[in-house]
Amino acid sequence: MIKLAIVDDDEQLARALKKELLEYPDIETIEISNGGIKFLKHLQQLLPGKRPQVIIMDISMGSPDEGIQATRLIKEHFADIQVVMFTISDTDELIFEAFRAGAVGYLLKNEKPSFILKTIIDVHNGGAQMSPSIARRTIAFLTPDVGKGRPQKETNEAVILSEREMEIMKLVEQGFTYEQIANALHIAVNTVKKHMMNIFGKLQVNNKIEAIKKIAR
Repeated sequence: MIKLAIVDDDEQLARALKKELLEYPDIETIEISNGGIKFLKHLQQLLPGKRPQVIIMDISMGSPDEGIQATRLIKEHFADIQVVMFTISDTDELIFEAFRAGAVGYLLKNEKPSFILKTIIDVHNGGAQMSPSIARRTIAFLTPDVGKGRPQKETNEAVILSEREMEIMKLVEQGFTYEQIANALHIAVNTVKKHMMNIFGKLQVNNKIEAIKKIAR
């Protein structure tokens, strides 16, 4: 049986999901919290045998990426706890950052309880699971473009980026958010965004994932 936690600031949704999941014999207990960082502090006070084995973690709570920040910290302190992101968003940027933070699953909030349970069991047993639409996007990230008339030999696009742009891209590769990059480089968030727009334009890409893949060639 699995000890579970649901961390989501939509407490009504969390309670409804808890009620549905407790009907399955595979689930032993379910804790609920409305904040990712708050739940990390709670974990630090629990004895090992009382800690959840799997956490269903909302991405956007106090801040747009609080769940990702909390996941990164939880995995640093409790590597054996498996985290599944739980969100309404399937944007490329968030998928990438969630997995970089240590998540092993990514579920949309409209999934059926039976699929959520399957995901919990899979990650508890050492696997990984995603909503089908997330899986399709992930496959698209990893699949090289074909049939688009791309020249056989390309120049390494990284050389056209400025020193500051390369500095920002190195932090992006490490999973930093725009706000974290701004704090690290002592610049405004809007400045980071402007640099990223310039990078996207120079590399002719639409998002962080494509930019990282392109400069890595």
